[in-house]
Amino acid sequence: MELRILDGADSIGGTKIFLHTGGARLLLDFGINYKRFGAYFEEYLKPRSSRGLVDLWRLGLIPPHPDLYREDLWPEDLKREGEPLEVDLILVSHAHMDHRGLLGVVRPGIPVAASPAAWAVLKAVQDAGKAEFYSETAYVIPRVQLDDPRALKSAFHKSQAAQGRQVRLAGGAVPEKLVEFLHRPPNPNGRALEPGEVRSLQREVGGYEIRAFPVDHSLPGALAYALETDAGWVVYTGDLRLHGELREATLRFVEEARRLRSRLLLIEGTRAGPLGRENPTEEDVRARAHEIVAGSRGKLVIADFTPRQIERLQGFLRIAEETGRTLVVLSKDMYLLEALEACGWVAGVVDSQLLGIYDDVVVSPQVWDRRLRERHRKRLVGPKEVKEEPGDFILAFSFWDLKNLLDIEPEGGVYIYSSSEAHGEEQEVDMRRLWEWLKFFGMEVHGFEVAGDGRPRFGGGLHASGHASPEDLLFIAREIAPKTLIPIHTERPEFYREHLRGEPIEVLMLTTSEPVKL
Repeated sequence: MELRILDGADSIGGTKIFLHTGGARLLLDFGINYKRFGAYFEEYLKPRSSRGLVDLWRLGLIPPHPDLYREDLWPEDLKREGEPLEVDLILVSHAHMDHRGLLGVVRPGIPVAASPAAWAVLKAVQDAGKAEFYSETAYVIPRVQLDDPRALKSAFHKSQAAQGRQVRLAGGAVPEKLVEFLHRPPNPNGRALEPGEVRSLQREVGGYEIRAFPVDHSLPGALAYALETDAGWVVYTGDLRLHGELREATLRFVEEARRLRSRLLLIEGTRAGPLGRENPTEEDVRARAHEIVAGSRGKLVIADFTPRQIERLQGFLRIAEETGRTLVVLSKDMYLLEALEACGWVAGVVDSQLLGIYDDVVVSPQVWDRRLRERHRKRLVGPKEVKEEPGDFILAFSFWDLKNLLDIEPEGGVYIYSSSEAHGEEQEVDMRRLWEWLKFFGMEVHGFEVAGDGRPRFGGGLHASGHASPEDLLFIAREIAPKTLIPIHTERPEFYREHLRGEPIEVLMLTTSEPVKL
């Protein structure tokens, strides 16, 4: 067995782990390392799509293994230098960008495994957004060279179809509606989609077993994996927690992993740090948000959370029902909910009479958007309705949607920030901008504030992290009881060495690309 962390050894996110089981060559996740990306790029300075792999390759933002990458992203002047790295299968733990956000540069012929819910999210997000070339996860748009062989552009939509990936569904069943969704081009009047094969993940790859376990996280369809190797079992947690609705799923994974007597545990450590910190549950968040909404009769309420966090969305739907309001989401959010319903992840949400769709101004709606609005015409809620009866609605808006308030013209209102804290200077700048918008409209703010020093401060029990608390991380490690533990997805890898000192678990802290052979 050989293991190498290609990225993410000392950061939260950007996870890319190579594992040779003795019979198969696997990649565990292939995400964007936001910390390293942010050192070079920002919202208005992004990798050049016209240069394909050049920017990512020369800045060291993708592993230097040329045979991993799409042929159409190599301009003539980029030399293919680097160590060969054959890969038989990529196992994606979940659909967050820091775990899958660079899959767009990977050859679509390499099969990618994830849960049905994760694939629904990946396709819906790509269809409804503007995916950068490096994050074309569910399907890729082919590039062609121009007269200048250094330059690339998207092939004309009538001449070349988008190419779907080889999809492997971890979890047994292959829902027909999900297959239909994965094979459907986002714009039937535009570029065709040449679908890749969609089938269940094989239980064995290269003669060694692969097991996938549902776990609790802040996004649907998160998985942990156990991988049989010639040196024993390797367990990979992905991102997980013990304080959400799917807590029991995480506990089942921990129990099954314990029974495997694993040789190696790759465990996340996003919240590794001081013990005894506040750890609100999703039910705590719902109760606190309900208290605020119930006390805001007649006022417009804006709830800032990601609707991809289905548990949080269902919580606000309950609050809407209990307080006589309608929860209003954006059309892209409803598109995602329909996709999740297709794979059986949610039921009764899409058709809920308490769920509306905000009818924002769209000059040239994409086909998926136009058809969705036609399907749900009676559920569209425009700015005029919200302005006339603000107390009837909870708007699921974030900072990026506040421009719509200029059409609603609210006179005060309540803003519930139910999302994660700012990580890094750029996000702090966004929070300061958000604060200015809320001051402009005279809104009462819960969940964060910007103090006199300009730094945002968070609190109030309105967000439950998608990651396990420090105490729960130690519980998971001790219960699984591997011979060797390697911290990943953390800026505090020494946390495990400090707290497991004297216990029969070897803690091994790796640097990027440092090989481990067992």
